[in-house]
Amino acid sequence: GSHPYALIGALSFALPGSVFAAFTALDLVLWARGATSAVPLTTLLALLLLWLGLHVPLLATGASLGFRQPRAEDPCFTNLIPRQIPTQPLWAHPLVAALSGGLLPFGSAAIELSSLYSSAWNGRIYSLFGFLFLTATTTALICAEVGVVLCYFQLCREDYRWWWRSFAHTGSCGLYFFLHAAAYAHSELHISGPTAIAIYYGYTAAASAALSLVTGGVSFVACFWFVRSIFAAVKVD
Repeated sequence: GSHPYALIGALSFALPGSVFAAFTALDLVLWARGATSAVPLTTLLALLLLWLGLHVPLLATGASLGFRQPRAEDPCFTNLIPRQIPTQPLWAHPLVAALSGGLLPFGSAAIELSSLYSSAWNGRIYSLFGFLFLTATTTALICAEVGVVLCYFQLCREDYRWWWRSFAHTGSCGLYFFLHAAAYAHSELHISGPTAIAIYYGYTAAASAALSLVTGGVSFVACFWFVRSIFAAVKVD
């Protein structure tokens, strides 16, 4: 990119910093309430040390090595003047495509979410790790397939703005995860009190953001490979 240091800083501090700030704020609420489940200060310092002393240096080192590599060349000639995009139908609107694209990946993993919720919030032992791995693999494959199909439909309509849309097509899976968790809390947990509500929805929001990044990233990588593959096959005389 044109701003590599800003990119490295965003990757180092955007999601980890937001999650750590939310975790610290929720832990302060537990301290103020005198709850025994509050994380000790030494544990917070250890997490901060792992983040700043391990995560950030490793990310910066990997990014610096990556920026030194030769830039990937475009598989075909691209026009410097962007062409006019035809009028798109309503079902092709970016918001409609994003909301519809996240349904299939979420649906493939929804059957396992209740067990995860029970393990996380009811203290039940979770032992179906093999099935969880199979579910995660299936969800990743569906994200890639949905992203490629929607990207292909978009290119067929002569809309070349696929970069961020390929991410949003399955990144909305995190939104459905948050809504599903809210429905589970209302029907099964019956949470009451501002502290419990803040903790539950705070952790759920962090997990939803992480899930959106993962599912959207899988879709973008698949679309990037797909677009390069089809345009590499174009023969220009």
